[in-house]
Amino acid sequence: MTALLTLAFLITSCTGFGAATLRAAGVLGDLTKRERLTWAFVIGYGILGWLLFFVGIVALYQSLPLLLLLGIGTLGLFAFVGAPAPTADATEVAAWGSLDGILATALAIVVAFDIIEGLAPPADADSLAYHFALAKQFIAAERLFFVERALDGATPLLNQMTYIPALAFGGEKGLTLWAMVSGWGATALLYSISRRYLDRRWSLAVAVVFLSTPAIVYGGGSGQVEVRNAMFATLAALSAARAVTLNSQRYAVLAGLGVGFFMAGKYIGLLFAFACGLSILLQRRWFVQGLILTVVALIAGSQWYIWNTIHTGDPFFPLLMDLVGTGNLAFWNPEQQATLKKMLLDEGQGVPLNVLWLVLYPFFATLSGYREFESGRTGFGPYVLLLLPFAVAGAWKFRQRLRHHSLFIVAFAAILFYVVWFFTGSSQRVRHLVPVMPLVVLIFTVAAHRCARDRGLLKPLMAATLVTVSIQLAGLAVFGQNYVRYFTSGESREAFLLRNVDGFGVVPWINNNLKPDDRLYLISRQLNYHLDIPYFYAHVQGEGWIDIRQEANNPLLFLDQLRGRGISHLLVDGDISPDGPVNGLYQWRPLLHAGCLEVAKSFETLSIGSRSLGRAKPNIAHVLKVKNKKCIL
Repeated sequence: MTALLTLAFLITSCTGFGAATLRAAGVLGDLTKRERLTWAFVIGYGILGWLLFFVGIVALYQSLPLLLLLGIGTLGLFAFVGAPAPTADATEVAAWGSLDGILATALAIVVAFDIIEGLAPPADADSLAYHFALAKQFIAAERLFFVERALDGATPLLNQMTYIPALAFGGEKGLTLWAMVSGWGATALLYSISRRYLDRRWSLAVAVVFLSTPAIVYGGGSGQVEVRNAMFATLAALSAARAVTLNSQRYAVLAGLGVGFFMAGKYIGLLFAFACGLSILLQRRWFVQGLILTVVALIAGSQWYIWNTIHTGDPFFPLLMDLVGTGNLAFWNPEQQATLKKMLLDEGQGVPLNVLWLVLYPFFATLSGYREFESGRTGFGPYVLLLLPFAVAGAWKFRQRLRHHSLFIVAFAAILFYVVWFFTGSSQRVRHLVPVMPLVVLIFTVAAHRCARDRGLLKPLMAATLVTVSIQLAGLAVFGQNYVRYFTSGESREAFLLRNVDGFGVVPWINNNLKPDDRLYLISRQLNYHLDIPYFYAHVQGEGWIDIRQEANNPLLFLDQLRGRGISHLLVDGDISPDGPVNGLYQWRPLLHAGCLEVAKSFETLSIGSRSLGRAKPNIAHVLKVKNKKCIL
């Protein structure tokens, strides 16, 4: 019950903050009823995350300040009272037919699977490593502190800020349910916007296709931020389009909010800020709107970059560390910088950065299984490829009118974002393009629908849509069976986590036997959230407090670094015999056999290969205790 009350409070608070903003911007009268609700939720979600940064800076992650903040947001719902009458949908509402029923049923199936996932304990590795784990740490500290770790610590964390009240008041269930609802935000916004261009049936098709896309299924119910950033990208692009077509400074403000929140949600938001800003700057009346967008975006999104600059000297840490220097940073050095750059180049790039692969990437990312793309589990689905012939024909048929269509600005921003993303050498994982997926799905559907409608081809187009939905629902069934098993079998939380979280078998013993004044060293990031005792998450590329790079081979220095971090115990995997490697991750091995460490407990655990397919193999883990004596090798 507490989790549901927390969820309701978060929804009303976000919607209230957004409603007050829309009222202040003077755009409520331009929006339909459903647009008012969806736009308000998205804007309010961003505002809540923005405010919680400053609440954490002054160390007020406590019950009363958080309740007051959510209460103030909820009061914003009164902004809807007495607002100008909403506009009506531009598309006609046809009678409910069998196709509508099929699409509604498909949507209900996806939502049902999402709810079942939301009721299960969190098991996604990224969420457990930092999305949820950081929220838990900030709550324990009652403040926001700088996380001295690249990529998943010292990075924009707007979305993670909203997880703090969810976890603080609703516990773990409140957190997972909030992840579920916030994961629906982009779909709800996409549907409400689609009604401007499509009838109910096709808008429903767009929503079902997007929500059942593998990348959305994979990340929507977890703490991963891409689906949530899709809300901001959609808001920004549509607002920028209206700012241009209506010559409206009010929508330039909303575009700035969307851009700023995306920037505050992930570094890649900077690329979208460039794309969205340029879409305005290329217009004849560009100066005022461009200035408004820039100023608002900086207010909404610059705090994390200032935070990084204060602590590292690099607003985009660690992107510019080669230029600004590591200075006195104890957790970062040139060797660490070089190791990270090598990792990003080796693991992030699957294809060359040239024009040919710029064109081919969407096809290969959809149809191939390149390891660097991760498209096997987080892919785009076949929808866009199936609609491509219809969309191209529609764009050609109406080419004379494209330049003046509001979606032209949206398409321009999405395409420019993709081009800049590709050529900047960013990670080529397909999920990093999820933020612009709602825009792509909307543009392709509108263009294809116009072509098919004029040529009497709506049935083949709907057939392609239903084929897509069928394929994606089959994938959802495979992904969701794990959660259905938990929901229907009465399985305990611990049993679920044992078969879903790699190495979880060590957690109960550690939580019950290590004391608050102990500190555990681990590299098994997926255990971070579930640990209730102090820990230090060491990372090969992400931090240099404890050097575990492959080149590192100095066990005594490693021991000194452990003691410098206050480490009392280590969690390690595999064989502990003296015959194995002794460098990098294994510098503990000679220390153990010299008597500097001792085995406190050994465990039989499971190494999870696939949660969806139930693939696992046995593994051995050990908790080693640091002995308080002079160590001689």
